[in-house]
Parts: sequence; C-alpha cells; structure tokens
Amino acid sequence: MKTAIYVLVCVTILVTGQLLVKHGLTLKGGFQLSLFSFWPEFTKLITSGYIWLGTLATLSSGLLWMDVLSKRELSSVYPMISLTYVISLGASALILREHVSLVRWLGVIVICLGVYVVSRS
Repeated sequence: MKTAIYVLVCVTILVTGQLLVKHGLTLKGGFQLSLFSFWPEFTKLITSGYIWLGTLATLSSGLLWMDVLSKRELSSVYPMISLTYVISLGASALILREHVSLVRWLGVIVICLGVYVVSRS
C-alpha cells in the first residue's frame, strides 16, 4: 500500500512538472533545439521560473522513483507509471485547455485495463 502511494505521488509530481514546463515554454514562445540558435533558446529556458519549477518537480519525482525502485521489483511497479498518461491527459484537457480526442481517451482506457491486468499477476 505504501508503495502505491509513493508511486501515485511520484506520478502526480511528474505530471505537475510537465505542466509547469509546458506552461513556461508557451509563455516563452516555444523552444527550438538547433545548433545555430542554441544559446538564445537556452537563455529562454533558464529565464523562466515555470521551467525551473517544472524541472525541480521532475527531478524530485525521479528521486522518489529511485526510492520506490530500491524497495520493489521494477516489473511490479513500472506499469503503475503509466498512470502518467491518464493524469497528464486529464490535466492537459482541464488545465492547459488542450483538445483531447476520443481516440486518446480510448487509448488511456486500454492502458488502464492493461495496468489492471498486470497488477493482478
């Protein structure tokens, strides 16, 4: 039970980090990885508080994930990470106001069914 809570917290922090990074990138006008414009693009990243917070959240999630992995088998906990698909899809629709197609929702349902099957084994 404790592991499931840790994984859920890990997933929630990870999705929060991704939402913050996405919001920061939107405010900065996007990001284009290019050898010729690396420094100006990199400057956009390091001057955004949202991107810093998102990166910190993602790092924190990674540290918590390492704690989980040190106590459980990867094959038993990794499928639970697929909850990021579910939470990020809902958060993208609700918070970022992104259009989420029916096909994506159906895909998430299939993922949830798969996680359920794996967790029962």
